[in-house]
Amino acid sequence: MRENKLNVLRGILSGPRAYSPAVPVLLLSGGGSLNPALAKAINLTIFLVLMYLLVRKPARDFFAARLASVREMLDRAGREKQAAIAKMADLDARIARLDSELAAIRQQTLDEIEAERVRIEAETRHEIARLQETSRREIESAKLVALTELREFAANQADSLAQEMVRYELTPEDDARLIRRVIEGMSEVVR
Repeated sequence: MRENKLNVLRGILSGPRAYSPAVPVLLLSGGGSLNPALAKAINLTIFLVLMYLLVRKPARDFFAARLASVREMLDRAGREKQAAIAKMADLDARIARLDSELAAIRQQTLDEIEAERVRIEAETRHEIARLQETSRREIESAKLVALTELREFAANQADSLAQEMVRYELTPEDDARLIRRVIEGMSEVVR
């Protein structure tokens, strides 16, 4: 059958003399007593039938391959769309969690600030108590030093006044009496 189609095509292409006698040459050449419009219509019909017979299988294969390619592209696009939808859902979930994460971070920051405030207050109270104790000790020490200096000053003043008074009020008789007492006190100690 294929050879028959090829022979018909060769006959059409080579001209009216090599064409097979089964097909009227007058129809192909447009000559003779037939209506020229009818001859052209018949020639067109023959041409279209021959083209259909020759191009049908390659065209079918081409369109089948093209259909498969388009289906593959549509399947891939569907998979990419599903992946994009999944990624979008993940991003939406992350955005939704963002508010709660921000609230958690704020709360954690507030908790840390409160803990730091409590720690600083406790440290401040401890430091105040330590400074008060140190101040109290320093005041007590300064008081003792001042009292010691005051006693020493008072003793020195009393001694000076006593010496002054003794110089003015002590008579030679009082001096002799005092010397006797000291000698008697020493003799008792020696015994």
